[in-house]
Amino acid sequence: MRAQRMALVMVLAAGGSAMAQEAMFTAAATMPSPGTFVLRQQFHVARFGMNADAGIESTTQTEAMTSLAMGLARGWSVRVDLPLAWREDDLVGGGSDADHGVEDLGLTFKWRVFKSDTGGVNTVRVALLGGVAFASGDDHDFSSQSVSPTLGAVVTIVEGRHGFNQEVSLRINPGGDDDHNFGGKGRSDAIFHNSAYLFRIAPAEYASDTVGAWYGVGELLGIYETNGDYELRGSVGVMYEGRVWALEGMVLVPILDAAEHRAELDWGLGVGVRLAF
Repeated sequence: MRAQRMALVMVLAAGGSAMAQEAMFTAAATMPSPGTFVLRQQFHVARFGMNADAGIESTTQTEAMTSLAMGLARGWSVRVDLPLAWREDDLVGGGSDADHGVEDLGLTFKWRVFKSDTGGVNTVRVALLGGVAFASGDDHDFSSQSVSPTLGAVVTIVEGRHGFNQEVSLRINPGGDDDHNFGGKGRSDAIFHNSAYLFRIAPAEYASDTVGAWYGVGELLGIYETNGDYELRGSVGVMYEGRVWALEGMVLVPILDAAEHRAELDWGLGVGVRLAF
């Protein structure tokens, strides 16, 4: 039985390493193995407050984010992001304005520079992130009409039932639209600092018949923009990870609002599904 249990842990760790311990909004230092793909589909809806400069009382934005990650070589992966958005603005003078479009596309490379597996699912990993967000071809209400370089790093620690991710990244914005900037995508450059904690609710221990695990997830998401705006958001939710697929659901809430040049978050919801193949 002990041998079966250890074998199962190894299977879950190997098969799930493409997407394991990755929260909805915070990156992880895990990645697909060479030749493996991870398709991730997320749906988000969020409500933002007043943007007086744009004459907007509040905005409701719904986003469908499709991401495809591929393992290139040992310790290397690439991810492509395609975000579609639907937006409704309630105007200060009354009435509303609705629109939809394609936001900036994303291309991100991940390079794992450190890995220390200490047995079972326990691991410490560090990865560097580099990429670009580039114009989709849509109008300025959704796409920046420019190329925005991104650079960052992430640390992932898994110890028994506990997981932790710490991500820091910089986005340089040569373009951007302050009227429809909901955090880090305006005319100012932005620094993101995201922290995620994951606790494996069940099973407490892996057994020979275990096929997946349930996690409770909490995140702190910080956005600092070089115009002085700062916002700290919190996310709580649950996630199920199987051997080749995962489901996730999160609630997003404001914790600290100090943004004067853009609308601030009121609330947000997100659901997602991942498939490794």
